[in-house]
Amino acid sequence: MADNNTFVLFEEIKNKLETIYRELKELKEKENGSVSLPVQSTPAQSDEQKEQELLNQYEQRTKDVINKYIGVQVRIKDEEAKSIDKLVANVLTMLHEWQEKKEHPIPQEHIHRHSFDLKSSKVFTAMVAVSILCLVSLVGNYFLWQSKQQYKDDALKFRIIRVWRGFIAMLQ
Repeated sequence: MADNNTFVLFEEIKNKLETIYRELKELKEKENGSVSLPVQSTPAQSDEQKEQELLNQYEQRTKDVINKYIGVQVRIKDEEAKSIDKLVANVLTMLHEWQEKKEHPIPQEHIHRHSFDLKSSKVFTAMVAVSILCLVSLVGNYFLWQSKQQYKDDALKFRIIRVWRGFIAMLQ
């Protein structure tokens, strides 16, 4: 916003200075061509007085333009000071928030993800080892089941023999 206003004011100053320059140039041409000056004057005034009046007018216009330029510079400096104050306040606020976060950190949740690439030799070796362990476990379980079945059959036979011996003894 300040840059846009500054640009507009500088354009105004430039235009006024160009106008003053053109008017001075026209006055010099009129003096050389002996044409009357645009300023209304009484016949009693001499050429020096006319030139002095014109010079005073242009001097006043130039001072007005310079004063306007100085006013613009003062406004720009004020706006810069305000924006620097805002910046400092924002930085201090951020530092305060940072210190609070440092003193009281927010716990963060860690998510662990693992991916296994079968092309890796370590992963492949581990997979083969686990497969062999599973196979050995299955074979061991099968043999254990068979022996358990054998014990069940043997227990059944033993009971039958006991029952028949007792039955045979009763018959005799």
